[in-house]
Amino acid sequence: MNTARQTSANWIPLPDLRPRVCGIVRSVESDDEEALRLKALGVCAGRRVELVRRGDPVILKVFGTRLGLSAALASRVKVEICTPANCLTLNAENP
Repeated sequence: MNTARQTSANWIPLPDLRPRVCGIVRSVESDDEEALRLKALGVCAGRRVELVRRGDPVILKVFGTRLGLSAALASRVKVEICTPANCLTLNAENP
């Protein structure tokens, strides 16, 4: 359990990523309806996303597709910044 806390301490809100930096979605802190909508758009735990532009809306890239999310909704998505050890390669996502 302590390990989970240490890991979640490294998670940041999606809008806090720097542009052109990718992250792995680790949690979505929203009601069921919003979580289902995000999942339908490809924003769910374990998914690699890239921040394209900060602001409102936040523009991100998922599977090569750009999405716009309200800043309020995007702030409920927690990500871990990609490192060589935890990041999927672009070739794996975009064959």
